[in-house]
Amino acid sequence: MALHVRHPFPFTLAQPGAKTFSVLYLLESIARASMVTVLPVTAFAVFGDKETVSLVYTLVSLAALCISFTIPVLVRRLSRRWTYTLGAALLGLCGTLIWLGIDWTLPLAILVRTSGAAMLNVTLSLYIMDNINRKALVRSEPMRLGASTLSWTTVPFLGVWLLQTYGAWAPSLLCILATLALLSAFWVLRLKEGTPIRPGPAQPRTPLRAIRRFAEQPRLRLAWSIAFARSCFWQTFFIYIPILMLEGGRDATAAGIAIAAGNLMLATNLFMGPVVTRLSLRRTIGGALLAGSAFVCAAAALSAGNAVLASIAMVGGAFFVSMLDGLGPIPFLRAVHAFERPAMTTVYRTYIDASELLPPMVYFFLFMIFGFPGAFAALALLLAGIGVLTLRHLPRGL
Repeated sequence: MALHVRHPFPFTLAQPGAKTFSVLYLLESIARASMVTVLPVTAFAVFGDKETVSLVYTLVSLAALCISFTIPVLVRRLSRRWTYTLGAALLGLCGTLIWLGIDWTLPLAILVRTSGAAMLNVTLSLYIMDNINRKALVRSEPMRLGASTLSWTTVPFLGVWLLQTYGAWAPSLLCILATLALLSAFWVLRLKEGTPIRPGPAQPRTPLRAIRRFAEQPRLRLAWSIAFARSCFWQTFFIYIPILMLEGGRDATAAGIAIAAGNLMLATNLFMGPVVTRLSLRRTIGGALLAGSAFVCAAAALSAGNAVLASIAMVGGAFFVSMLDGLGPIPFLRAVHAFERPAMTTVYRTYIDASELLPPMVYFFLFMIFGFPGAFAALALLLAGIGVLTLRHLPRGL
């Protein structure tokens, strides 16, 4: 019972709400963003070409996918609180491994960062669903993503600048300090483990049963597809835009600027509440996917001849795709049954693992035949396809 005690906190954030989760996500974003450009730049320097980088990311993502299905077991055995703590600790371990500067630890650093982010994603989603009602999600989710805009805009550039100026220890130290701040804030807040679950059918006890139960629900399938398309864009953006810039003769600093410019578009989440009210969630999400697809098509056409213009086009795509960072999870959060939240949340967040696995795997072959234009064209088709499905099948009242 002592673990459920919430000690006095000097700010209003002590009461779980949109601001509480915005602060936690802000600190988490700083820890993750400090490595987001450093990792692909370092991987390209170590492995020498984009095809090998894609292969490494594919293998790491396969391992991370297996680890992700242990998260419900961790939540049951360790509690939600300690699973969140473990996820944060893995982010700090990523910084420590990069600090060591040993080539063979680089894939391990990518793996622990990915696994830690998965644990944080699942547990934070559970906390949000317990504390934010369905109607408030349209306001709270964009606020949470908007609060992280500053970190995702400045920290990726800061990380690569620290890497070039001082060496690997500098961005690693930033990652570790942000992780410590996140853990401190989380334990001071003392979020409750969860509210009583309403009676319902027995929860799936194995990953295969959970996947089957998830696949039986059309709304959850569509919610997963929306999140997968969004995450594929960001996976491509974070890994391959720095490599595109380096291959185009630019330095790592230019790559950091491109990443920062794309992340700046997360500020759109601060203004999405009125847009959704006027257009509806269905039209906003579907329209954003189609508009993002158009800009990625432009990047595909430009990438063979001008890396800078292609990167600018991808930043334009980020303007629209970033809207989904706040709005994209809402179809899932509104559709999932309360008694299935732990199992269904774990299956839902496999969109992250799938987006970290499939694009590098597909790009590995496309790069050998078509180069960057082929990879970007495939991404544009994905975004357009999910956009059409959203406009046709996302329920109006969801």
